Amino acid sequence: MKRTRESGVKRGLVCVAVAVALYYGVCCLFSLPVPRGTRVSAAHDTYYRNVRGIYFISVSHPLNLITHGHFGYLKGADERSFTVLDDVWAKDAEQVWYEDEPLEGADAASFEVDASGLPKDANCVYVFDTSEGRYRPARCGIDVETAEYFVPGHLRSFLMRDRDSVYFYEKPLDVDRNSFTALEKADWYIDDDYLYNSGYDASLGQWILNRVDSLRSPVDVPGPGSRYLRNGRNIIYCNAVIARDIDVKRFEEVGVDKCIVNDMLFLDGNRILEDSLDVAEAKFYFYGHIAADAHHVFYGRTRLDDIDAATFRQIDDETFEDRDFVYTIKEFVWKERYPFDRKRK
Repeated sequence: MKRTRESGVKRGLVCVAVAVALYYGVCCLFSLPVPRGTRVSAAHDTYYRNVRGIYFISVSHPLNLITHGHFGYLKGADERSFTVLDDVWAKDAEQVWYEDEPLEGADAASFEVDASGLPKDANCVYVFDTSEGRYRPARCGIDVETAEYFVPGHLRSFLMRDRDSVYFYEKPLDVDRNSFTALEKADWYIDDDYLYNSGYDASLGQWILNRVDSLRSPVDVPGPGSRYLRNGRNIIYCNAVIARDIDVKRFEEVGVDKCIVNDMLFLDGNRILEDSLDVAEAKFYFYGHIAADAHHVFYGRTRLDDIDAATFRQIDDETFEDRDFVYTIKEFVWKERYPFDRKRK
């Protein structure tokens, strides 16, 4: 017993030594001073100063830089006039930085991050260009003084507006500026007259906003991120109306892109298992991929005739049984036409 306890202590000391070595190794690798500097702003934990200057670090602990995060010194930053604007923007009397990269051409004196989170100065609104991997001046002619993110913060930074227009990826939209709004649960938008959905147009090589339907009431999304939407008596999937002028009694998403509308089941916007599945009585398992009623069990659109549907039930998330067999979801089920490993009881 004594030997075991000593071995445990030794193993603990080895682990501590390895951790310390890793810490100092990472610090050396990223030229990070030890101990780390002090915050420039008490409200933000991304900008620090030490004897070498001011630096930006995107993670709470330097060891995290092994797997993710970003670190770098701000070259030429004037510590006396340096101001942190938010977690990723800062400036001094002469220069503006996004993280630790200078924003070329920005007017430091007037640069700000406004209440909506939009970076701008007296001359320009700045947008992130994914193709260039940096912020640059917007090219849409947006009015700088009244410009703001349409949705505060960076969640929908591709949507901006000014006193006259709404801009989608820097293109002015043909929408009612005053009533245009984003639905909270998913990527849908409305104004007083129409319902819109965004999508990528491969032929144009850009994102566009599609006008899908005239606005009706009620408007309802079955869950966060859903691509289905109820628009009054119409049901929409992405940018297409898939059911028109129906009396909606049930509207429920039961799996990945799988939705019930009354007694109809839709997958990827297409009706499936018509006259094959009793939708009203059906149960759905494994993210909706498995559907079962009293007579049949289906995997996607495929009926599994070897399963006794009358006794089929779920044991846990990935295990099922009927009167004769136990069924376990296969490890790489997405590559398989039949989802189960089957074992007789």
